[in-house]
Amino acid sequence: MAANINRDQIRAALGETDPAFSFYLDLVSGEVLRVPDTDPSAEAEALRNQVMEGYGDRYRYIPGGKTNPTDSDVQAWLEAEGIA
Repeated sequence: MAANINRDQIRAALGETDPAFSFYLDLVSGEVLRVPDTDPSAEAEALRNQVMEGYGDRYRYIPGGKTNPTDSDVQAWLEAEGIA
């Protein structure tokens, strides 16, 4: 598990509304990955494959669309994922 989870990145991901991207917390680095869902490039495909191979163990999906997410929203998401 990451020693230092970037809560600011999680808060930003919770507020994202661009349907072309998905966001995942990397539990190893503590950083949020921005994954392009519609990019056909080999690099984007490799990133999507990497995330799907480690989904649940290393990566956790962060649902977007929340209006003005707060620290409480971040904490609630972390708790729901069993991270905090």
